[in-house]
Amino acid sequence: MTGSRSNPLPSRWAGEALLDALIGSATRISPARAWTLTAAAVLLAAAVSRALGPDVWFGPIYLLIICFPAWTIGLRAGFAVGFFCAGISILTHGINAYPVGEAAIAWNLAMRVLAVAIIVLLVGGFRRSYDREWQRARRDELTGALSKQAFHEQVAATRRREWAILAYVDLDGFKLVNDRHGHAAGDEALRAFASGVREHIRAADAFARIGGDEFLLFLPARDESEGRHMAERLHDRMNAVLALTPYPIRCSTGVLLLEPGAGGATEADIDLADRLMYQAKLEGRAALRIGTRATLPTDGHRERPALTAQAQRRAA
Repeated sequence: MTGSRSNPLPSRWAGEALLDALIGSATRISPARAWTLTAAAVLLAAAVSRALGPDVWFGPIYLLIICFPAWTIGLRAGFAVGFFCAGISILTHGINAYPVGEAAIAWNLAMRVLAVAIIVLLVGGFRRSYDREWQRARRDELTGALSKQAFHEQVAATRRREWAILAYVDLDGFKLVNDRHGHAAGDEALRAFASGVREHIRAADAFARIGGDEFLLFLPARDESEGRHMAERLHDRMNAVLALTPYPIRCSTGVLLLEPGAGGATEADIDLADRLMYQAKLEGRAALRIGTRATLPTDGHRERPALTAQAQRRAA
């Protein structure tokens, strides 16, 4: 009996993309806007609940509203809105809406408070886990530099009305350090390099680790002349940082000067910066090569490699 092979990977639920989008939007919302939306939702729910009367239970609606500030603002906001909703519910229908008897009323109120506390704590815990995993996905655990995806996101959000430099950095002699002194020594050198680089760039500049000893930087500049000056100064400072380590490591840098544009740096731009870096490595340790999109194919005394720099390093 023959049949088609089943896919071992579960199919993605069609609503997951929408759910991810909603969570992402709620995560990025400002506290002021979150408070405004929460207040509007509470007032609307209270008005509808009063119009329908005590026979219609609005508990789940209020719990859903409470989840929103607990996620977008924090635990305190969640508790504050939760207890406020409980008070609104009592004011809307009065104490007569509860079961008869003081003990029954006390029990009912206690259960409502407990339900609010559990919901707020769960949502707050989920938000902390979400933020922690989001940060892990965006940051290299060893060096604290951005991941490549986070680098693209940060650079893409920059609408450039000025020049910028895209630097591709490769550490010379790093493999030898791992071979002779062990990976712990290599990790120490990477951390020292990343820490030193962050001290010499601005908070708005993007710095990412995209490979074992390969890094990307994106720095805005006023014009092409300043871009070249920044590239040279950055290259010198990075090698000065490496000179402070006890290991014979330097860095080769390829810098692509980006003209003013709509924003960001494409994968093609990164590949061009990579090629410039490879040309720098061909010239020797701690070399720097600078080019632009227009001049790179014929810039300099070396021809542009037919393969990408990454492919040539793998083939070497």
